[in-house]
Amino acid sequence: MIEVKNVSKRYRKVKALDDISFTIEEGKITCILGINGVGKSTILKAISGLVRLDSGDILIDGEKLTYNTYNKLAFVPDIDIHFPQMTIKESFEFMKDFYKNWNEEKAYEMLKMFDLTDDRRICKLSKGNKARVKIILGFAQDAKYILLDEPFSGIDIFKREEFIGIMAKYMSDEQSIVITTHEIAEIQMIVDDVILINNGKLVEKFNAEELREKEGMSIIDKMREVYKGE
Repeated sequence: MIEVKNVSKRYRKVKALDDISFTIEEGKITCILGINGVGKSTILKAISGLVRLDSGDILIDGEKLTYNTYNKLAFVPDIDIHFPQMTIKESFEFMKDFYKNWNEEKAYEMLKMFDLTDDRRICKLSKGNKARVKIILGFAQDAKYILLDEPFSGIDIFKREEFIGIMAKYMSDEQSIVITTHEIAEIQMIVDDVILINNGKLVEKFNAEELREKEGMSIIDKMREVYKGE
C-alpha cells in the first residue's frame, strides 16, 4: 500500500499539493484525475521521491522513502527518460545495471510484441515507438508499483488501445498501477479506483465499478459533476 499523509508542496507562490491524504491499494489500477494544473504529476513525482516535500509523509508498504523502497517503484514520466543516442539494447543494459529486479525476458517479449528490434537507435524512433520503449522500461523493472504520468500523451487512439492491452497483460496480481491521464474514455473500463483532485486537494475517491453499478455513472459523468463550474 502507498500512503500519502498530509502532503504539501509549494513551488514559489503556487501550492501544488495542499495537505492531501489518500491511500493506493495493492493489486489495483488507480487513476489520479483532475483538470490541468491540479497537482497530478507532482503527486507521482512525490511518491517517487523526485520532489522534496514541504510537509507530510509518503509511506511505501509502511516505510518512508529510502533506498530500501527504491526497487518497489517504477516511474514513467511524460517526458523522454532515455539517452537518445542509445540503442534499445543499450538502454536495456543500462537498466539492468541499476535495477535489481530488471526482467530481461519481459523486456524482449514486450519488444517483440511491439514489433521493434533492439538495434534501433532511440533518437531515430517515432514518437509512438519512443512511448513504447518507455512503457517497456517501466514494466520490465518488475516493480511492485508502476507510476505512469500521461502515458498516452501525443499517441493516437490505436496505440492507446495497444498500451491498455499491454497493461492488462503484464500487470501481475501483486502489482499496482497508478496512472494520470486526460484520455479517460480509453481507460475507464480497466480502472479500479479513482482519485479526484483539485488545486492540490483531494476532492473525492471512489471505486469505478461501484460508481457504475450503484449510481449508473461513468468516471467522466462523475468528473462533470465534481468539476462543474471549474
